[in-house]
Amino acid sequence: NIKEKKLDENFRSKNGLLRIKNKNLFKKNPSLIIELFVKLTENPNLRGIESSTLRQLKEDRGLINTEFRKNKKNIDLFMKLIRSKRLMVTQLDRMNQLGILGKYLPEFGRVTGQMQYDLFHIYTVDAHTIQVLRNMRRLYLGTTKKLFPLASKIVKHLPNLEILYVAGLYHDIGKGRGKNHSISGAKTVNRFCQNHNFSYSDRNLIEWLVLNHLKMSITSQKEDLSDTEVIEDFASIVKSKLRLDYLYCLTVSDISATNPTLWNSWNATLLRELYSKTLNYLTHDQKKSNAFFGNK
Repeated sequence: NIKEKKLDENFRSKNGLLRIKNKNLFKKNPSLIIELFVKLTENPNLRGIESSTLRQLKEDRGLINTEFRKNKKNIDLFMKLIRSKRLMVTQLDRMNQLGILGKYLPEFGRVTGQMQYDLFHIYTVDAHTIQVLRNMRRLYLGTTKKLFPLASKIVKHLPNLEILYVAGLYHDIGKGRGKNHSISGAKTVNRFCQNHNFSYSDRNLIEWLVLNHLKMSITSQKEDLSDTEVIEDFASIVKSKLRLDYLYCLTVSDISATNPTLWNSWNATLLRELYSKTLNYLTHDQKKSNAFFGNK
């Protein structure tokens, strides 16, 4: 008993699976390739994509070219996906597995399936990145409150979640290029933000997060946090509570997505200590020193 329902002029629902009206649809209107994933986030009753539509997606993903990437409609659709309230990571993961995410973001295509040769990472760069985003969503949805109590609280007060998600999507994008991956990642994410119409201040914040995404974990694990100079140095890089909050949520999501055994009470305590001491410095000590030096 096949139940088919019309969703709009392009998409149908068939037994809980999404399908396109006919197989020439993507060729006529390539934007529907991205729109399909947005549809999946908007319809809670859809479980996935019907097999003939899946084949068509794989066949037509080559339609995603430079012209497609510059098209305002496609840019808006991709941002709509990033902003969606539910299943955003599930759909990005699907797009990645179908080779569509790497077509739309060629820089992501370059790290797809790339192994990381270090002692910590057990996932390829793209799988690790998707896991970072999943951790961020879980923080926001409150499903990991017990494991990450502070980050679960902070994330609720971040003014703009897509800043966190885009920093997560791009934090390791510079891997495998033989240079400092944080520096090349920051340049790459800046281009993404310009193309995707982020404001100047949001773009700066995202670029700063990608550039400094390792700073908090390295400082907390390798420096003496009882040394006020260490805190002052770290605070002088962070400069504001807003940056500190975003960086903390990114760091927690990143460490716990590197290797399931890597997140433990030891690094949780150190990170929390660095967070609170830096916050304390930014809100109290800095005011004192500004007053002393006559700075505003």
